[in-house]
Amino acid sequence: MIDYLRKPEGKIFSFGFLIMLLGLVNLFFIRNESFFNSYSFKQLIWIIIAGLIYFIVSRFRLQTLKQISIPFYIITLILLLFVLIFGDEISGAKSWIRIGSFMSFQPSELVKISFIFIIAKFFSDLGVYSRSLTIKYLLGFTFFFIPFFLIMLQPDLGSGLMLLIISLCTIISFSYNKKVLITLCILITVSGFPIWNYGLEDYQKQRIISFMAPEKDPSGYGYNVIQSKVAVGSGELFGKGFGNSSQGKLKFLPEKHTDFAFSVWAEQTGFFGSLLLIGLYGFIVIFSLTFLQKIKDLFLQVLLFGLSTYFFFHLLINVSMTIGLFPVVGIPLLMFSYGGSSLMCGALALSLISLIISNYKDVNRLGL
Repeated sequence: MIDYLRKPEGKIFSFGFLIMLLGLVNLFFIRNESFFNSYSFKQLIWIIIAGLIYFIVSRFRLQTLKQISIPFYIITLILLLFVLIFGDEISGAKSWIRIGSFMSFQPSELVKISFIFIIAKFFSDLGVYSRSLTIKYLLGFTFFFIPFFLIMLQPDLGSGLMLLIISLCTIISFSYNKKVLITLCILITVSGFPIWNYGLEDYQKQRIISFMAPEKDPSGYGYNVIQSKVAVGSGELFGKGFGNSSQGKLKFLPEKHTDFAFSVWAEQTGFFGSLLLIGLYGFIVIFSLTFLQKIKDLFLQVLLFGLSTYFFFHLLINVSMTIGLFPVVGIPLLMFSYGGSSLMCGALALSLISLIISNYKDVNRLGL
């Protein structure tokens, strides 16, 4: 086990599961009920399942990842259709499939990963058309728009926004063109008006407005942001200590276990604890990206890059939400916030990165 942890893939594993354990500790010290009825107990079960996912994926062959790309993408689209018909509505969005009394699953989390798979598959299979930006953008945005449309029908602004950011970053990074980038920026700007008027629910508009001036509605839509900033700021350098989160334990901060888990962590552990957590994510992202130049296969390059951006933007947007630098759009902190869907998908992404890093040399030598 010690030898494995010294390997590159072992470092990814250890940093990822340390994030999960810190998330469990965070939940444990803000619970107001018995352990077996708490979020922390449920999260422990999800972590065990995450470990099983990591073990299974580590046995895959890299060739298998490419072979399952299309079925994986199609299955996630079917799940998005299924949730629109049979899903449970939570917080204004019909995004969840309930499995028994204990489990529920959010397909929009999984589609963020399946999109990276399908883009990696087709970009690597273009052959003589690989230099055609028209084909790359046409394919890329077609694969993006179908799940994005289904997600916005729920409507789930947070997941739709995250899919948009990951898609743009991945597509543009592997088919960069200055004119296309400028055109996309103009299109996104121009589309803002119709999206605001016809694509967003009233409560989603209020969240964006409260981001600009939360103090104008301190007991309404601005409440969460204000209380989150109080929690982060009150942690100061070293925090109040575990179990002393007044914002979390006294229920001043809603969604303290999901969207604002980082706020509670910052209150309990302070600036240095927050820096530690951000550093763990930073290591996963930066360390993974250092392998891009070493990998010769385009499929694996796109897949590794996309999975790295998946972690990066979840971290960036969630932390920005908690300190008032981004609207509250329901983006969890992967593998740290409470929730089976985000934790299992985070574990899947982590295990895929580890698998690529551990086996890319064989692909460089033998091909995919």
